[in-house]
Amino acid sequence: MKLRSMKHVLSAIKRCDVIIKNGQEQFVGLYYDKVNFDRPMVLFKCDWGFNYYLSKVLDLMPVPCIEHKRLARALFNKTEEGEFIDPVYSSFVASIYGNLPDFKNVDKNNFDEDLNRDVVTQLYQLEADICKRAEKKFWQKKEGKEHKKISVEKSKKQLHENITKIAEEYGMDYKVLHNAKEETDEFYLETVIEEYDFDLWLMVMFSADEKKIYVGNRCIFRCFELCETASACKYVKFLIQTCNGRLKKTIKTYCEEFKLNPRIYEIAKNSIKTMLEMNYNWKGIEYGINDSMKTQVVVYLKEKELPDISEVRRLLGFLAPRMASCSKFQTYYNKKTKPMMYEVCITYNEFIRNPESFKKLIEEPRVLRKWNFWSHRKKYKQEFFDERFQTIAT
Repeated sequence: MKLRSMKHVLSAIKRCDVIIKNGQEQFVGLYYDKVNFDRPMVLFKCDWGFNYYLSKVLDLMPVPCIEHKRLARALFNKTEEGEFIDPVYSSFVASIYGNLPDFKNVDKNNFDEDLNRDVVTQLYQLEADICKRAEKKFWQKKEGKEHKKISVEKSKKQLHENITKIAEEYGMDYKVLHNAKEETDEFYLETVIEEYDFDLWLMVMFSADEKKIYVGNRCIFRCFELCETASACKYVKFLIQTCNGRLKKTIKTYCEEFKLNPRIYEIAKNSIKTMLEMNYNWKGIEYGINDSMKTQVVVYLKEKELPDISEVRRLLGFLAPRMASCSKFQTYYNKKTKPMMYEVCITYNEFIRNPESFKKLIEEPRVLRKWNFWSHRKKYKQEFFDERFQTIAT
């Protein structure tokens, strides 16, 4: 089992528009940026032997999965990950995209549908963050690795007993599927937060053939040996306890923050662009903007560059000539003068509440840590500034 590959696949699935499959043999995930490109891209391919699990994961993911054996096989064999599909397959792929809910009536703006999709994306990201923090906390507490041998039957029985207790304790829907051909037992724990139509689920798979236990959901995937059966059960309980508890407390805050109507959205969006343009004209701070989501906007601000080292040396020549000629100073200065930028993210509602805070930040960029208004300092990337100057709607 390629654990790293499965984590890559789980991450890629969430970004796909559609998964095209050839039975349980081959899976191809496609993504189409219809604004910037004329063809979809292959985000991931998978055919390495754990596809029964993947087929079950796809049943629970909010990504359409379509059976098309010939097309899946052709795309899998002819296209690498990260490449655009060959034009010869465009008509076949177009017919699939034409039936996807998100691509029907592409010229028609449906603000509520877009907003709902973006809110769900935010909730999935929240779930991923909470899961990863919980996982890290679990492994910090875990004492050593278990080495006590355990039989296949005993391990399976222990899993059945513990998963049943966990499901009952936390009020989760619970079902077990046995696959004789694959020699697996699969445990599914699911619950739905009905107020927000958001599902939480966790899958545990026991493989008698591989003598392993796999635990996974939308964002994590972990493998345990049979001798670690007790740890696997504790891990499942800890994830459900932490993630469900925190998610149910936080999800209301997120959903309330992302409540928006088209008028407020347009006002906030245009105001942000106007501020950035005026700030560039006044302060000279170059910017890039990503407003593809209806919930928030991401802004990139280029940090002002320091003078060239030759100019600094000329000035230092009068004040500190020994420092000016030092090679260590040149290395240090070059390191400090590498282009940097600030990545700023703010929800539209937070901007409406306090536009002055956003204005001050773009005038004097700094690191900021609020869940609905944050700023990180990162290495400069030109691609984030390619769409810097946009015509502001009047």
